[in-house]
Amino acid sequence: MIPPLDRSTRQLGWNGTRWVVCGLALLAMLAGGALALQARATQPRRETELSGLRLRLERAVWLHEPTDHGDTATLPSLPGAPAPGQRRLTVELTVFNPRRLPSDFTPGELRLTDATTGSEWRPTMGGSAAFTVRPSEVSSVTLGFDVPRTSSVLRLEWARGSERALLLSTRRPKNPNEGPPGWPRRVEELPPGNASAGSALFHGRLACATCHGNPAEPEGHRIGPALANFSRVGATRVVGMSAAQYAYESLLNPGAFIAPECSGQGPCAQTRTMPLYGETLSPQEMADLISYLVNPRTGD
Repeated sequence: MIPPLDRSTRQLGWNGTRWVVCGLALLAMLAGGALALQARATQPRRETELSGLRLRLERAVWLHEPTDHGDTATLPSLPGAPAPGQRRLTVELTVFNPRRLPSDFTPGELRLTDATTGSEWRPTMGGSAAFTVRPSEVSSVTLGFDVPRTSSVLRLEWARGSERALLLSTRRPKNPNEGPPGWPRRVEELPPGNASAGSALFHGRLACATCHGNPAEPEGHRIGPALANFSRVGATRVVGMSAAQYAYESLLNPGAFIAPECSGQGPCAQTRTMPLYGETLSPQEMADLISYLVNPRTGD
């Protein structure tokens, strides 16, 4: 038979339990504090100080592409302009040196990171050379990051040596004219096309000739842009873009480019009737149709 516990033994047991409970509560409080500090460290801060310099994010803006408005036939080819399909994030920064000694700042310390893939973009606008910020001096910096198509969260970070700070979390806005996801960016990534099969699509099921006429008859009746000599004319519409790529992007995004002439009556209007072929064609059919547009004679 187990003897009953006396009062002192019961008191010792109670005190031990109480200390265990207090210890667990303290550990939970410390863990919660650590999580709070970690969460704070991962939250964007528009103003921060690293290695002797203080930086403030004043403004961040995604610039429009000309094709957002559907009112241009030729994209600008100015030096430094984003490549077709890219969007530019422009950020305005203030750099301040609060210390008594000069400190160097390099625009390349700023980077835009894809949170899903880890891809990084350094500034493509605003220079890359380091400059010195004197004590108590304030410098304004404008940088641009050109970003290809992505749906991931993008993180603007500032890194100096081993220190790093998150300034902004954002997403690349979708161009209203961008086609459905799943299509490759380049026409060369499609399967090899068959012009004869493309001709059957053009004159048959898709009835493209109803609006565009017969590519073999430049003067034929049509209400949309002419497609005669498309292999030559299409290659002149956008600087650096082939006729096949121009056709591909136009089929995916009917409003991406506005042809300069319709039925001899001046620039074409914003299209409202052309189907979204990216939602109805297979990659092989897309390749066949483009092959016919670029090489109509082989489709006879």
